[in-house]
Amino acid sequence: MTVQDPQLFIDAFRAAAADGEFATLLKERDFSFQFVLTRPQTADADHTAFLLDSDGVHDGAPHPASLRLEVRADALHSVLLGQLGVTRAIVDRSLVVKGPVAKVRQLADFMPVLGREYARLALPSATA
Repeated sequence: MTVQDPQLFIDAFRAAAADGEFATLLKERDFSFQFVLTRPQTADADHTAFLLDSDGVHDGAPHPASLRLEVRADALHSVLLGQLGVTRAIVDRSLVVKGPVAKVRQLADFMPVLGREYARLALPSATA
């Protein structure tokens, strides 16, 4: 799988959702993410969307999310690996976050587990 393959993110987020502490945190805070992986200069129909909540990962948006993150795949890859800060990604417009400011501030609490699981799949030799 390549960085551009949405399945890599979906698999990593499924692994994060299987982490008991992560799932509990999502449930306690009633928190969910809708990720929309965008491709530059393409129609909305070409984008991949999935929802991450305490019940796992779901295609599309079966219910409203706490935060909607519209992000290019390469930017999400860099954010999850700690190579690009969320703030910088927002300033660069490679990440658009939609939702209440209070929820945006909580985003940092979820990033370590998302990043760990993503790195485990995207960089298998680094974690072996």
